[in-house]
This record gives sequence, structure tokens and C-alpha cells, in this order.
Amino acid sequence: MITGAVIVESLRPGAVLDDSLIRVRRLSRFEVDDGSPEQPLLWTLVEFSSDADPDDLAELFADALTGRGWYVSFETGDETYVIFPGRVLHYPTGDRRARADVEVYALSVGVPDNQLDW
Repeated sequence: MITGAVIVESLRPGAVLDDSLIRVRRLSRFEVDDGSPEQPLLWTLVEFSSDADPDDLAELFADALTGRGWYVSFETGDETYVIFPGRVLHYPTGDRRARADVEVYALSVGVPDNQLDW
């Protein structure tokens, strides 16, 4: 089973994620005081689970994301996926070297240091 999180404000207008793809586990709103200049100060976080194929779900998120500095992350148990607009990266969960490579990419596309918390 997939478990992950997406920030609603990271999705492009017209993006649709329905209950055939994800199940909402928790929805919360909070203020962010240490985001990037491109990010709004108020975020809506959707924590989700899914039985979808992880590669298919990752591609859907890669198409749904927009803007600089955003990503979606989820885990399958064995693999950690970190998805950026137009780009899917994943690595074996717990592989520190592979995670570090994804962190380097995330920083290069505007994700602030303090948001590398997948």
C-alpha cells in the first residue's frame, strides 16, 4: 500500500485526483513562515493512501504539479518516491546515498532545505 502527502497549493489548475486513485487519510491547513518566495503562506496538506500502481500514480502527480519548489512524496514500503513537476525520482527506502541524490535535485529546483522532510 502507498502512503504519502501532497500540498494542494502545489497542484496546477485543472488537476484532478479522485477516490479511484487516492483515499484521504487526513486533511489539514497550516501557515508556513519559512517557505520559498514562490510558495503561499497558507498550505492545505492531504495525507493519502492508495492501492494504485506506484509508477502510474507518480506519473499522474508529475503531471499535476506546477511551479518551482514543489514535490509530492510517498512510500510503498520498499521504495520512496519523490515527484516533482515533470520528473519522478525514487529509491529503495533507507538508501542514504540515493536519498542524498534526490535531495541535491530537490534543492536545484527550488525546494528549501527545511522542506526536505519526505
